Amino acid sequence: MGELSRYHSPVNRMQPLLQPQQLQHVPLTPVPEQLTVWKASTPWHTVRSMLGLVIVCFFISQIAVFIVAGYIDGDLNGTIGPFDPLFTFLGGICLAPFLMLFFFLRRPRLTHTVQAYPSQQGGQLHALAGGAVVKSLAPTVVQHHLFRSTAPLEMPRPKHLWLLFVFGVGLSTLCLLPLTILGANALTLLLAVAIVLPAWLIGFSTPVFAWWSITSRHMGIHISRRDAEWILAAGMLSTIPAIVINSVVSPILISAVGLDPMATGTLGEGLILFMSAPIGEEISKMLAVLALSHLIISPKHGFYVGSTVGFGFALLENASYISMALVSDYSSIAYFFTATLRGFSSVPGHAMWTGLSGYAIGCWLARGNRLPSLSGTSYLSGDANANWVLYDKQGRVIPNASWKTLPSQRLATLLNKHRNHAWPMPQTMAGGLFLAILGHAFWNGSSWGVGVLLAESETLFAVLLQLAWLVVMVVGLWVCILRWLPTIVLGTESQD
Repeated sequence: MGELSRYHSPVNRMQPLLQPQQLQHVPLTPVPEQLTVWKASTPWHTVRSMLGLVIVCFFISQIAVFIVAGYIDGDLNGTIGPFDPLFTFLGGICLAPFLMLFFFLRRPRLTHTVQAYPSQQGGQLHALAGGAVVKSLAPTVVQHHLFRSTAPLEMPRPKHLWLLFVFGVGLSTLCLLPLTILGANALTLLLAVAIVLPAWLIGFSTPVFAWWSITSRHMGIHISRRDAEWILAAGMLSTIPAIVINSVVSPILISAVGLDPMATGTLGEGLILFMSAPIGEEISKMLAVLALSHLIISPKHGFYVGSTVGFGFALLENASYISMALVSDYSSIAYFFTATLRGFSSVPGHAMWTGLSGYAIGCWLARGNRLPSLSGTSYLSGDANANWVLYDKQGRVIPNASWKTLPSQRLATLLNKHRNHAWPMPQTMAGGLFLAILGHAFWNGSSWGVGVLLAESETLFAVLLQLAWLVVMVVGLWVCILRWLPTIVLGTESQD
């Protein structure tokens, strides 16, 4: 049911009855104001629940493409037709259980609180709805309430997640090396099969959760765990229209003008990478942020919602790329470089580009505009009077367990160093979306262009040039982040 509230009152416990007593039935009553709920700290709970959800969303996104393709391009060859109703029907049958599992995992969580107050007019034996009985040593009045859990978002420390990523990827790479060097035999295959699932999970998820932990812990955002998980889930679901655009719609349009979108190193492939992907993905993610506009109360909150949507998108995208790396010919090398490069570049890149759109949406909402809410919850929690106190395994209250609304001292010190060089953020949704598409397109397009230029060269120098360009892009991304973050975090404190 949920957590049990604690209060300063006589300890309630079950005792054997020495003499018959009258059993008082206690009905459920509305939640009182200023309710304090104590809860054991579970920082890894969000990671575990989101890992299960991302696997479900991964299958949903892949199956949804086949359903749409059955209506437009049944053979997925980049041209319209044939219409294949069986393709769509079977896709719908396969999709149904994953959709039901998704909504089951995202069902509302309820908290059941039981409160006992000393009172001479009360009793010592109380029957609660559901069959539970409370016995107190002294006369008490008992109340119990049921409400949606609005516990604050908790994340593991970033350094713990980064250590898990470094050691996990390093160990997985070492375990996959024998297969790459010695080839397939009973021992190397057994070792690879044993390590492939944890390697996949660690490779695609830990860097995303590490970056999310940094933004959640240091930006000074006040949010409940359920709302935060919905934002991440919205980012995962935004991959569905993006994949449909990149895999079905864009190939048809590119084929219509006489180009081949399937051939490697051609302009058709380039148009998918530096035009279709940035436009389709950034619009899809922006629509997800707009659907969550009821959670945005300032431009800074808009950036947080946008960046978290970007993290959710990166989760599913990483899952696809890491899985392809693990089944490639040189799986150990491909896995190491894919996990490392995406963890330190593509993940913060997706968060930054969508954060630009989210910040612009926050500015638009701050001017008095509103969209119809798709949810009854609000960013500041559906029950603002419920105060949560977190305690560790030893029963000690965790310092600073209350929800914070100011950036951490560490982040404020870092950003103050760059405040004089800060760049202005986009104030309109069109401007935010344009910057997001432009940054994404430059990232994809330049990588593709360098790859095409060096495609004919198989020398070590060509490989080093490609790696050098990746380093340049990563450095450029971080320069942009350090220029924009002071405006996002420090420039809107007065609005929080």
